[in-house]
Amino acid sequence: MKRLNGIKESLTNQSLSFEEIHLFHECSPEVDIHLGKQKIGTYLYAAAEWNTLKEVVFLAKKLGYSSEEAQFIGVGEKEKRVFCCRCHFISNLRSPLHTGDQMSCSACGMKLELSDHYSPIKEAYLGYVAHIE
Repeated sequence: MKRLNGIKESLTNQSLSFEEIHLFHECSPEVDIHLGKQKIGTYLYAAAEWNTLKEVVFLAKKLGYSSEEAQFIGVGEKEKRVFCCRCHFISNLRSPLHTGDQMSCSACGMKLELSDHYSPIKEAYLGYVAHIE
């Protein structure tokens, strides 16, 4: 939320207008309607927990916001998804993993090394066979 507060402060200092909407549950139809009525050139900043943020990103894209017109800020712990190159199962991990770290596939048990290759279609990072020394 500190990042979002910095953006609001910058907009205020430049005397630019902005509107702030607070959601405490899932995306509501009112937000869909409200964002759909925005003027051309409106820039969208959204901060939410990671699971809710995926819904907001989907909604923004559906309404025509491009990646240049929107900034999304994830809040809280992010679950990382890893696609196994062997069995194609996607493991969900809560522990922080970084590129090069090793893990075992939840389905086949293969030792995987986390790559920086991300698939937006699978919404997962590629885990390839780890080199065991």
